[in-house]
Amino acid sequence: MKEEIIIKLMAAATKEADKAAKDKTSNRPFGAVLADKEGKVITKAGNTTKSDMDITAHAEMNLLKKAFRKLKTVDLSPYTLVVNAEPCSMCASACIKAGIKTFYYGLPREKSSNPYLGLKEVAAKSKGRITVRRIA
Repeated sequence: MKEEIIIKLMAAATKEADKAAKDKTSNRPFGAVLADKEGKVITKAGNTTKSDMDITAHAEMNLLKKAFRKLKTVDLSPYTLVVNAEPCSMCASACIKAGIKTFYYGLPREKSSNPYLGLKEVAAKSKGRITVRRIA
């Protein structure tokens, strides 16, 4: 995927993060975008852990659910995930289980993550090749 497309997708993920943070419940500022190989946005989502009172409602998890319903499949192997911050281990595992093989992220994972295990570590233990790239 071309660099300028990745940057536009990162901007879209950041916009989702901004929307999440501006919610009246002040969700944490995380956003995710799923795109096809040409960079067309399939779906996007933000973090809703506080507004939904659901600790699993991270941006990536919300995005997966939306994508599964929209595409009517749980196989997301043809798609790329772009997130404004490195996914936690729960989200990384779920995205990899959904077949996503290409990830771009902005900020490094939070130091307060528990467990302190991120996308690169989960990808290293995965079957198959996973591409992970930080966009600074």
